[in-house]
Amino acid sequence: MNSSSQDPKRRRSEDYARGLFRPHGRIEIWSEGSVVRLVAEGPFNLEILQGLGVAMSELFAESPPQGRFADILEMRSSILASPEVMSAFGDFLARMSAAKTAPVAVAYIVGPEVEGRELMLPLFSRIYAQHQRRFAAFETEAEALDWVRHQLAEA
Repeated sequence: MNSSSQDPKRRRSEDYARGLFRPHGRIEIWSEGSVVRLVAEGPFNLEILQGLGVAMSELFAESPPQGRFADILEMRSSILASPEVMSAFGDFLARMSAAKTAPVAVAYIVGPEVEGRELMLPLFSRIYAQHQRRFAAFETEAEALDWVRHQLAEA
């Protein structure tokens, strides 16, 4: 992952993580016009998710999305997260909706080599559906970008 110190517009969740335990996993977030990009390396614990919330709030405060936007999240290494983290992730999505910072669509890029892919993608899909988010997972960035562009055009 590129360091946020190299690009001041990029935020790293581990820089914002506070809590009882050291953050596990890494998530970097930045904006590219109508697409919020994320690169994540798991497995993930609660502290890293909390750090993501703070990083995202700061990103949106400094450069709020102009109109509709979508997320593209590239998963690397592992997508594993505990049930506690998945529950907190659902709460995180609810807070995004309440704050009017929810994306139109979310695309994950998860190659077959990513640990936990088969187990976790259905769980993420279910959580996104519970929060009325369009969600799809792809193996390549090109597929994810095409889908996101289509979703933004339809919204």
